[in-house]
Parts: sequence; C-alpha cells; structure tokens
Amino acid sequence: MKRGVPYDSWTFFQSLLIIKVVLGVEKHWLPNLEWETAENWIGKRIPELDSYVTFPLDMRHAVGIGKSIDLRLSGIDLPRSGSLVLPSNGKLQFSEAGKSAKKISQWSRSGHLFWADPQNWGGSSIAAPHLEQVPCRQDNIVLPRKNQTFSVLLPMKNIEVKSVRMMDEKQPYKAWQWADMVHSREFEKGIFTVKYVGYSCKECPCQDDPNGYYLEEICAIERPKCGFTPCEYPIWVEGHCCRYCGGRLSLTNKVPLSMVQVLTDEALERYAERLAWHVRPTWNGAIEVLIKKKLDYSEIDILEATEDAKRALQSMKIEVFSTEVTGSAVQDNRMAITLVPFLGMPMIVLLLLFLFFLYFGYSYRHFLLGFSEIFSSIRDGIRVDKTQGSKPFGFARFENSAESNVQIANVANEPNLEDNEADGNDPSSGGRFENPLYRSRRKGRKEDEEVLNMEAPLSLSTLKRKVDNQIEEADLDTDQ
Repeated sequence: MKRGVPYDSWTFFQSLLIIKVVLGVEKHWLPNLEWETAENWIGKRIPELDSYVTFPLDMRHAVGIGKSIDLRLSGIDLPRSGSLVLPSNGKLQFSEAGKSAKKISQWSRSGHLFWADPQNWGGSSIAAPHLEQVPCRQDNIVLPRKNQTFSVLLPMKNIEVKSVRMMDEKQPYKAWQWADMVHSREFEKGIFTVKYVGYSCKECPCQDDPNGYYLEEICAIERPKCGFTPCEYPIWVEGHCCRYCGGRLSLTNKVPLSMVQVLTDEALERYAERLAWHVRPTWNGAIEVLIKKKLDYSEIDILEATEDAKRALQSMKIEVFSTEVTGSAVQDNRMAITLVPFLGMPMIVLLLLFLFFLYFGYSYRHFLLGFSEIFSSIRDGIRVDKTQGSKPFGFARFENSAESNVQIANVANEPNLEDNEADGNDPSSGGRFENPLYRSRRKGRKEDEEVLNMEAPLSLSTLKRKVDNQIEEADLDTDQ
C-alpha cells in the first residue's frame, strides 16, 4: 500500500484487508520431549546400547521413547516424579555391562513444563507482551503430533482459547472432545482450566483477567529472566512482566484492529530483519502498536520505524494520539554498582576519622603521620611474613656448664688454669670457644694499625683502595 492514498478509497482498502488479514493466530507448543532428540541430553549425548541413563530428581514431565522399540540399558536413575512413555509393543531391557563413565547420559530438562510459560509457545511476535505470547482467547492452539509425547501443567486460573488441534490433524477438536481430555495423562493432575471461548471477539483483551491472577502466574516465571534493561527510558506495557525497551504508538479506538495491522505490516516491511512489531487492543478499548529490536537495542532503528508507522497510519486518516521511544542504549554497569559499596566504604570511614581528629584539635599532619605509621607497620608485617616463608631462620644458644656432659677444652693461645687462679678467675667456668655458627671472614685491624699515613704522599688510587676495603669489611659484618 502506497503513502498518500486519499481517504475516499476507504471501501477499497476494507475489502483488501479482508483478503490479507488472517483470521486467528496459531500458537504452537514448542517443547520436544523425545528420547532421540539430542538437545534433551547434556552434551547432546543420546544414550547408546548399554548406556547408563540418569534423570533429574525433580523432573516432573514425561519422556517419550519413540523409535527405540528394543532399548537396552546398563542402568537407569529414575526421578521422584515423571514418566517414561514407551511405544506400542516396545520394551526396555537391562544388561550387566556395569556403569561406565563413557556411557553415561543425563537428561537436561527438569521441573514442570508450564502452559503459562511464554517460552513454551511459538507463533507470536517477540514485541508482544508476555501475557499475549501465551495463548489468548482469539488463538488457535496447535499441539504435537499424536505419536509424540506431550506433557504440560495447566494454569491455575480458567482461561479461554478459540480451538485446539494436533499438528497432524487438519480439524480442531470439538468442544466436547476437548472437554473429555480432562483425564488424559498429558495434562498433569489438577483442574482442567483451558476452555473453549463461547463467543467471537477479535478485538477483546487477551484473557478475562480483571484481578491479574493469570498475569501474576506468568510473571512468576518471567520476572527472574528480565535481566538488564538496555534502554535509557523504559516504558511499562500492559501484560508485560519486565520494563519494555522499544517504541509505542497510541491510536484511537475508532478504527478496525485489522486495518492497523495491515498498514503497520506494510510500513515496517523493510525492517523485518531487524525489528519486530505487535498490534494489540489495550485494556481500555484503544489500540497501540509496539515495536521492538530483535537483537541488540538501537534507538535509531526504533525511532525511524516509529516515524514510518506514524506517517503510514496518518496517511489513512487514522489518528495517532502519541508516540514513545525509550531513549538511547545504555551499558550494563550492574557490576560496578555492586562493587561501589565495598570500595567506597573504606574511603568513607577514613573521611569520618579525619573529621573526628580535626574536631578534637588534631591537625591533618597528625592524621597523616598516624596513617603512614599504620601503613608502614602493615607493610613491614607483610614483608616479615614473606621473609619467614621464603627464608626460615632460628636462634641457637650455647652454654658451658659444669653439670653438662660436654666440656670445652682449653683453647690454644689462652692463659692456663694457674694464671686464671692467680687472676682470681673461676677455673670451673671453662675456656673461651669459637661459635661454630659464626665464621668471620673479616680481617680485623690491629689497634696500632694506621688507617692512612698522612705524612706519606697520598694518591687517589690509594685513597679509593682504602675506602673499598672499609666498605667490604662493613658488608662482611652485615652478612654475618
């Protein structure tokens, strides 16, 4: 449809809309619970012959063994709840092969499969709110084929759908046929809450949920998946559990919903690879168009698409009350925000201590001096710990006592005992001995030795040699 078409052609476009608009939306059940599906096993390891199979303890759905009529396993760990569905005339055998790490297969799914989980349904736009991604009262439901396993936990609140059929059937169930499936094993025990709608209402809200109980059941599943909001000014959309990033056009309620749908589809056709859109009736009876980015959020694409849709609708004399765009893209800074309290708290404590000391008459120099001493003590303690860890050392004590079994003999060149007695020294104290842990390599200077002869001629090389000798002796003392 081209822009600038006069309003006089309204009748022609109404007939065109009847041809292009598909009456009713089909929503398909997505989970595949077949044994032969590789995505259902951790590491995509489908059980082989004599494999050991493990199911999660909290697996609460059915698993279908379709093609393997004669399946032989070495062992199996069953869940607390759930079921294995064998084909007609199929059997399951166990061998004595034992449990081998190379032949262990683990089922990847766990828990219930909820009717109220938007990720379990296909056929709607990702721009639709969560409430409208699950079956609405205007939708036709398509379930898996009869030879496939189907397991679902129905919602807690009564909801309505237009029809239900199997994928390999062309005709949907009659209302009474669908009602007879209340005791079917495919539906987990509970109230059979999915009914057929008893009237035709193409522009009614998705479900009759005035108290929001059904929406809350959906949001209990979706809120933990919301994650980071990538736009600057997110908006709230009816029936959506998270903050919405995209564009919105608010329209009058004096135009058919199908008309807005076709005009929007043609206006945004060139954005189909990058954007998704959804036309919906609001809860107060008006119409709105939601536009969302398929991959990473981008304000430019959303802004251009919103303006193009607005011009296309206004060209057909459709009143657009307002348009909204959720602003520029923002980066995920949650990690930095989380670390700010941990990194900023020490600085706040130091600032408070500084103000405390100033209040009681201390100068900032006292504060800095005390802080530097604390830092130095911590640094020295860390250095000592590292030294002790890399070069352990200890102390030794030597004592020459009369009660000891070891006597130290007289050392050469020492005075004898008679001389000690003559000097009044105690002969029982023993003689001096050399500490075996101390080996001095320093050549000591005699008392009468002269450092420099100031009267002799002094050269620079002689002075340098004397200084080097003194430095070497100091280094030897340090090494000891």
